[in-house]
Amino acid sequence: MRVVRPGLLIPLSLVAVATLGLAAARAPADPATLLGSHLLVTWYGNPHSARMGVLGEASGAARSAALRRQAEAYASLTPKTVLPAYHLVAVVAQPTAVGGGWRRRESHAVIRALLDDARANGFHLVLDVQPGRSRVANEVESLRPFLSEPDVHLALDPEFAMAEGQVPGRIIGQLRAADINEALDIVESIVRDGDLPPKVVIVHQFTLGMLPDKAKIRVRPRIDLVLDMDGFGSPSLKHSSYRAIMRQHSLPFAGFKLFYRQDTNLLGPADVMRLQPLPSVVIYQ
Repeated sequence: MRVVRPGLLIPLSLVAVATLGLAAARAPADPATLLGSHLLVTWYGNPHSARMGVLGEASGAARSAALRRQAEAYASLTPKTVLPAYHLVAVVAQPTAVGGGWRRRESHAVIRALLDDARANGFHLVLDVQPGRSRVANEVESLRPFLSEPDVHLALDPEFAMAEGQVPGRIIGQLRAADINEALDIVESIVRDGDLPPKVVIVHQFTLGMLPDKAKIRVRPRIDLVLDMDGFGSPSLKHSSYRAIMRQHSLPFAGFKLFYRQDTNLLGPADVMRLQPLPSVVIYQ
């Protein structure tokens, strides 16, 4: 299982959220898409554990200020408005059965508190699903009360999607297009029935086998579907992995994840914004 250790956050200048994206002419807003005019910069993890990612390394004002600093580093590099988001692993794969699903659902109280924190700072919230052996649609349904909010989005992690007899963290899992399409059906219905703004759905990948029939994933209106390159390593490895998974089959928007502790020679914002295709989502773990 990929983890990070606690450590110091990168030193960037503190600015108000309202200034993000003002350094360049902004991309025109499109009511059918969020990522057409916004660059989403997220902090990944779970507040219960610093080992899972940077989101668990700090709390309160220190956490929001540090994410704001990281997001601001992209403001002069894109014509889009930079939008910070907390990226909560809301369904956490487990190495034991945990009621048969091999996953733990985060409490609604924790999710609500993080959403309140995000809103107080002008951020959005991404809910990440590591399904274990549970059905992906069931886990997405469990998050429906929060996905029905206009500023909450979804991510799916094939690495922790297990078949019968498989244990999370011991092997790299995979998700079939049918499972992802079921999740997209749910999100599409939530957006349609609630007349909500467009939502982002992120699908992680770092090996070709994680999404074996990716071409069968169905794009939906008012859902910004993102393929995120999720692997850690050296810049050359990350670049080659990014090219490989995008060449295998891309989705409408691209994402790129960086690991503060596990990446060697961490790529800077300018390096990230030279990638092709150009990322619309940047995730820090």
